[in-house]
Amino acid sequence: MSQENVETCRRALDAFMRRDNETALALYDPDVELHGEIDDRVYRGLDGVREFFRDWLSTWESFESEAEEWIDSGDTVIVIVHDRARGRHSGVEVDRRRAHVWTLRDGKLFRLRILPTKAAALESVGLSE
Repeated sequence: MSQENVETCRRALDAFMRRDNETALALYDPDVELHGEIDDRVYRGLDGVREFFRDWLSTWESFESEAEEWIDSGDTVIVIVHDRARGRHSGVEVDRRRAHVWTLRDGKLFRLRILPTKAAALESVGLSE
């Protein structure tokens, strides 16, 4: 099942980058939780997913994200992403890597935690580099 979980995460990221919301949302559990990176806010349910991405994308004039590494850990998948963006109001260029820690339930995306480093992501699921 774990390789299927990686593929579900891959399809969701691909759909997000294409702005194909219908395809992306079909991959989420109706009770999904997205834990924001900046604040401690938790977005819940499919409406929460829409709000999370609307809030996130409104921050940027341009934004692209590329998965550089996929780490299969059973019901959890860690995705190391490379983001490149430009702030909508500040014009500041951002070029950084972060870790998305996805937990899947019954083959659907159930929880996302965004962590600042690969090491933090691995530690969060009981692994080490």
